[in-house]
Amino acid sequence: MADMQELEVEELEVDEDFSCEVGDSDEEATAVESEVDMCGMCDAIIEGQYLTALDNKFHPDCFCCVNCKQKIAPGQDFFERNDKPLCVDCHYLLYGYKCKVCDQFIKGQRLCWGDDAFHFQCVKCTSCEKTLCELMI
Repeated sequence: MADMQELEVEELEVDEDFSCEVGDSDEEATAVESEVDMCGMCDAIIEGQYLTALDNKFHPDCFCCVNCKQKIAPGQDFFERNDKPLCVDCHYLLYGYKCKVCDQFIKGQRLCWGDDAFHFQCVKCTSCEKTLCELMI
């Protein structure tokens, strides 16, 4: 499963004086463009605050779940799938396992039997009715 990640907010340092040289060749133009921070979602220039996540920088309003488009705020947990952010709810909805007993998504460890998945606390002994958690104590 994908790792949960946390966003960091950083302030982009902007100097008072800007200078730019316009060259005649494509190589010089590329060198000037490479110094500008671009948003990893909208590809626009970043000025002011930005978020750092997934080895990229983003406008705070651009960083959102690629499935439901809900904004992912700094400090909010999210999952990465194919280098794209997924909110926790969408991750479990699209890639999570549901417990065969309680029909809730399994967060953390799960017990698998065939094609079925279970919470450890939902599996009970057929003889004594104790859960696996109670039997392991």
